[in-house]
Amino acid sequence: MGDNRQADHHMNIPDTDLSGADSTQPDRGYADGIRDAVPVIMGYLAIGLAFGVVAKTAGITVIEVAVMSMILYAGSAQFVMVGLIAAGVPASAVIVTIFLVNVRHLLYSAAVSPYVRHLRPWQNALIGAELTDETFAVASSRLGQGGRAGAGWFLGINNVSHATWIVSTTIGAVLGSAITDIRALGFDFALAAMFAALLILQIVNRPAWMPAVTAAAVGGGVALCASLVVPPSWAIIAATLVAATVGMVLEEREA
Repeated sequence: MGDNRQADHHMNIPDTDLSGADSTQPDRGYADGIRDAVPVIMGYLAIGLAFGVVAKTAGITVIEVAVMSMILYAGSAQFVMVGLIAAGVPASAVIVTIFLVNVRHLLYSAAVSPYVRHLRPWQNALIGAELTDETFAVASSRLGQGGRAGAGWFLGINNVSHATWIVSTTIGAVLGSAITDIRALGFDFALAAMFAALLILQIVNRPAWMPAVTAAAVGGGVALCASLVVPPSWAIIAATLVAATVGMVLEEREA
């Protein structure tokens, strides 16, 4: 995303205070972060169970599932990793593929960094390590309303989301032998449903919703078209860059 000023407009935060920062609002703490993470928690419960079942079916042990969720902590990357392992793909190819799938997180970090750079390095390291698609979406919604979000809030939403993912994937692995069809329980639609809910919450909370709707539509179109000619991970990156640019331009015109 260009300079800090462009990032401010994109996230709709007053550029007079890059620390996160509407001084008229009280800072939010750890407990507030946990409460704001409820939509993510609900989604992770279903998706985590689905992943655990898939992983167990692919021959991954319960311990390996728990360790994977603790260290890798990336839903889409974990699904891809399990598929590659089951197919007998070499470790080097698995590592490269996982990197490409997760490279979009560089964009998330770039968008959030202006609003957490006042924090201590170890706090930023912890926040960055647990930043996911879903927690970034919630953070964008919070910061986009001009709210304050300190280290406590970020750690609250990240910690509880990560813990939920570890627990749900592990339980899914334990139950893997009993659940054979995740589609029958609707688990395969959980991820799409959660993202749709987070997107709607962001749009309705914005004073000008048309730029957000337009950017979302453009991003979806770019992702679909790009996926026909490039790997899905690159299609997502292209869609993110194009949608963010369109949204920023339209918000500039609205201002």
